[in-house]
Amino acid sequence: MNNYAHEIINDDTRLQLYFVLISDSNHYSPPHWHGHLEIIFIQKRYMTAYINDQKFTLKKNDLLVVNPREIHSTKIWGDVDYLLLQIPYDYLSRVINNVSLLQFQEYFPSITMSATQKQLCDYLFELAKTYKEKEDGYLLHFSSLVYEFLYILYRNYSHRISREAREKDNHNLERMNEVIQYVKNNYKNNVTLNDAARLLNVSPEYFCRLFKKHTGQTFLEYLNAVRMIHFYQDLNGTCYSITDLMAQNGITNYKVFIRTFKETYGMTPNQLRNKK
Repeated sequence: MNNYAHEIINDDTRLQLYFVLISDSNHYSPPHWHGHLEIIFIQKRYMTAYINDQKFTLKKNDLLVVNPREIHSTKIWGDVDYLLLQIPYDYLSRVINNVSLLQFQEYFPSITMSATQKQLCDYLFELAKTYKEKEDGYLLHFSSLVYEFLYILYRNYSHRISREAREKDNHNLERMNEVIQYVKNNYKNNVTLNDAARLLNVSPEYFCRLFKKHTGQTFLEYLNAVRMIHFYQDLNGTCYSITDLMAQNGITNYKVFIRTFKETYGMTPNQLRNKK
C-alpha cells in the first residue's frame, strides 16, 4: 500500500464494490483511512486490528466492521486467510438515508455470536462460495447477498450519531490525516516528534496523547512502521545492500529495527533476501 493516509479502493466496475479472498503472512498495514465500509472476516489463524484507539484480536470466524473514515490498522501473525469486503459510500447512500451519521457495530467475536450475527457470517460464506464458483448469473446472486448482509447489519447493529459528534470526528480525522500525510512525504528524512506537534500547533506532550488516542500507537511506532514497510518493498524490489536501504528509508537504529522487522515478518532482512 503506497498511501497510508487515504487508501484508494479500486471498485469492481460491475459490482461497484471490492471483494477478495486473501491468504497472507506476517503483514502490517499502518494507520490509514478510506471512505468505504470495510468488512474483515477471519477464516484461518488470527489478526490484530486497531480502530482509532481500540484494539481487536481477531480469531477464526470473528467479524470486524470498519466504518467509513475511521483510522485503522491491521497486523497479521503467521499465515492468515480472510475475506475482505469494501463497500463504497455511494453504494450505501443510494439505499440508506443520512448514511453519513450512521455508525455500525464494529466487533463480532465468534465465541459470543447470536443467531442473527451468525447469519451475517453465513452470508459472507455464501459470498465467498458464489465468488469462487462464478456460475452463470453469479453477479445477481452476489449483489443480492451483499444487500441481505447490509440489511441485517443496518437493522440490528447500527445507530445514528449527532451531526455535532460527526463534525468532531471529521475534525479529528483531518488533524491526524495532516500528520499521516506529513510522515508519508518525509519518512526518509529526520522527522521528529516536535516537527509533528508543530504541524498541529500543540505541545509535544499533548500531541503524543492525541496521536495515541486516534491511532492506537505512538507517533514513533507509526513512523518506524512506515519506514519498515518501504524498506520491505525496497528489499524485495532492488539489489541495494541492507545498510543502504536503511539509510535511504530514514532508519538509524539498527538493533531496534532488526528486532521489529523480525517480529513483523518472521525473519531478518538477510533471511528474507536469501529466501528468494
